[in-house]
Amino acid sequence: MDAEKVLAFLHLLAAFWYVAGLAAVQLSFVSGWRSRDLKIQVNAFEEASHYQGVLLVPGAIAGVATGLFLWALDHNLLTTGWLVLLEVLYVVTLIVCAPLIGLGLRRARLAALQARKAGRPTRELEEALADSVPLVFGGIAALLLPAMAYLSVFKPF
Repeated sequence: MDAEKVLAFLHLLAAFWYVAGLAAVQLSFVSGWRSRDLKIQVNAFEEASHYQGVLLVPGAIAGVATGLFLWALDHNLLTTGWLVLLEVLYVVTLIVCAPLIGLGLRRARLAALQARKAGRPTRELEEALADSVPLVFGGIAALLLPAMAYLSVFKPF
């Protein structure tokens, strides 16, 4: 077994890890966002926060790390067109989408916890639920996945 096959396997596992994290965070967040039951909101946002920490962020970082090592074996990371575009998409995912998802999730989670302590929905919770930024950037991250997979598999240019 050579290093390229091991890295390719690890990269595939990292991609599944990231996709599972993105799906789990988005499903939990949407569940809390759509519900008007305070208990469900708190539990859903707590769950989404948990999945962000154990699946989404580590999976995204592992995907970038294994991908860079894998592609550096056969390609120049700065002059191969499809690889540069793939790197840009990964950077957008890591530097733009993931932090904005995290900020929105943290805001909603804290507002839900404060509302639970108050025993009723608060203005902060209503404002957090009115903010669709985490949903939008979660959707963008999900839409970038097929593009990244296409570039990785077909290496078009």
